[in-house]
Amino acid sequence: MTIAAVIAEYNPFHNGHAYQLREIRRQTGADLILVMMSGDFVQRGAPACTDKYTRCRMALAAGADMVCELPVYGALGSAEIFAESAVSLLNQLGCIDFLCFGAETIDPHLFHAIVSVLSDEPPEYRTLLQDALKTGMNFPAARSYALGRLLKNTHCSHILNQPNNILAIEYMKALCKMGSPIKPIAIRRTGAGYHSMETTAGFQSATAIRHQLSDGTLNPSECIAGLDIPDTSKVLLQSYLTHRPILTSNDFSDVLAAQLLDVHTDLTEYVDISSDLANRIDSFRYQFLSTEQFITLLSARNLTSTRIARCLFHIILDHRRNYLDTWRNHQYAGFLRILGFRKQSGAIWKFFQPSVRAQLITQTSQAYDHLTGIGLDIYNADLHASRLYRQILKCRSQSFLPDITSEPVIILP
Repeated sequence: MTIAAVIAEYNPFHNGHAYQLREIRRQTGADLILVMMSGDFVQRGAPACTDKYTRCRMALAAGADMVCELPVYGALGSAEIFAESAVSLLNQLGCIDFLCFGAETIDPHLFHAIVSVLSDEPPEYRTLLQDALKTGMNFPAARSYALGRLLKNTHCSHILNQPNNILAIEYMKALCKMGSPIKPIAIRRTGAGYHSMETTAGFQSATAIRHQLSDGTLNPSECIAGLDIPDTSKVLLQSYLTHRPILTSNDFSDVLAAQLLDVHTDLTEYVDISSDLANRIDSFRYQFLSTEQFITLLSARNLTSTRIARCLFHIILDHRRNYLDTWRNHQYAGFLRILGFRKQSGAIWKFFQPSVRAQLITQTSQAYDHLTGIGLDIYNADLHASRLYRQILKCRSQSFLPDITSEPVIILP
């Protein structure tokens, strides 16, 4: 039995993702594909465009065999935390043969050279990095500069300016760090670029698709009909939008506004908030109007807007640094939630390590029987995040939705 894994957000699931699943089966001969998918919040620091259950159904309908949820502390983490937490969970399963991921550039030699430096962080690299940071560069730019100087390769900057390449390197770095037997397989990304708004050439990006969904110039049916997503995704999205809206960061503005009124909590207690960013938030907190306005207000030369957005959602969701540090020290172990699977693929469970099977969660009632310590803490953070997402959905749609704990695991034929 050959099992391949994908780490994804599917925000939403589009034709480029369907192509990737087909390529995974072709290139690896995988019998089963397991997806580790972000839940209701995604790595760019925003709510997912639809809830995790709808996106899970999209993936299963298009060829995935099982979808597990990447806990929200990982899903909203930096590229390093996002990749490291997902890879660690996959590694703990003990049955994954391949980790497949998209990349804008397929250059194994340079990829491995970059991974080697980032894994070992030799003194020369650290010196170059610190020198670049002192000039006011943000971390991604400083890292790219330091690697280019150390490896004497001008292509480093180009590679590290591409979102999928960045994650590809982080996946490979995590596999190396863990000494994992999982083999990395890079699949060349085709079609529009990650952030491209192009809608006519090749596969559209998820960014372009989200923009079309929120544009408002077409009615939902007309909009969905023109999206570059599989027909199965169109059916699911049409059903979703009949009753629910597409959430944006600004839908969480009132929650963030209330959190910012708390002047007693040290902002550096939240995940990834440095003292410099904490000082900026403190300086501007009474000028807050909306989440997106505040992201712009906090922007600085040495801070990317994506990092600021993630940090604000850490505040919204009350994500504390000490919980992430503890989870990381436990190799991100503690629990694994299965969102859905195809009925004929259920045999995949028997290949999981016994220690992981004991921590599998398919129903909320299982959590308090099976989980303890940091596993239970991280699970409760997931539960809170999903409940908040669903509460905002209810308020926006003015319609009742059952509590998240009543959602069963999805089983498709």
